[in-house]
Amino acid sequence: MTDRENRLELYHSIESICSERVRMTLYEKNIQDWVDHPILLFKDEQFDPEYLKLNTKAQVPTLVHNGHAVRESSIISNYLDNVFSQNALKPESPQGRTRMQEWIKNSDEALYQSVSSLSFSMVFRDRLNGMGEEARESHFIKQTDIDRTHRQRSCVADGIQSPYVLRAVAAWEDLLQNLEVALDKGGPWILGQQYSLVEIALGPFFARLQDLQILPIWLENRPSSTKWWNSVQERSSFAMAEVSVGSEEAKAYQEAGGKYCSEIKELHEWYLKDPIGCGRAFQTRQ
Repeated sequence: MTDRENRLELYHSIESICSERVRMTLYEKNIQDWVDHPILLFKDEQFDPEYLKLNTKAQVPTLVHNGHAVRESSIISNYLDNVFSQNALKPESPQGRTRMQEWIKNSDEALYQSVSSLSFSMVFRDRLNGMGEEARESHFIKQTDIDRTHRQRSCVADGIQSPYVLRAVAAWEDLLQNLEVALDKGGPWILGQQYSLVEIALGPFFARLQDLQILPIWLENRPSSTKWWNSVQERSSFAMAEVSVGSEEAKAYQEAGGKYCSEIKELHEWYLKDPIGCGRAFQTRQ
């Protein structure tokens, strides 16, 4: 077996939420011996033919361990917790693991799409529109997932008026309602006394909304969720994994948040008062 096959390698992007999840897992597990392969997404390095051999979806992150590629951030985090026994991040009981899987499944399905929609409509829209039509179409043509391409096109074309933004607002409201109930029943963590893969799955999503300055919309009058979020940020793994965007990117996110925060807040209030009417209004925009 070659040296390459013996080592743990991570292909990731510093600004990728999914990459942040895996880096948090590595640091929570105190795994220090891994090879760093940064991927620059806005330079389209994820479409490099060599990387596509590891990840045909052109997505980050990808973990390579003993010559075996592992894809999808929640699967990678679970894999690392299975392979490395120290600092367990899963409950021992089947019931606890089932609850964990429910939370992570929801974050993978609902929160990823919602954060992507908010990021594209508030930040990346201006970048892509500034590329010019030919470069913008080249970006979309390279995408490997038709649903993701449709979502991105909608958010770039319609911004806050995209129906995907309403879906994002609804998804976050649903999550925070459930989170507050779960924490009130137990805590300090979502599964009780154990910090788990659930915190790792959710944390980077919360950080992105915080960067956009819209997280307080959902944390308002939710003291248990606010306390939980503060505790997540205090973990050493959060800082070591560089969760949240870098200084230059942070400025862009903060500016976008200042520009669109009031509109997101108004949409949230409209949704709370009349979810059916709000949904019908956005349905006509599709």
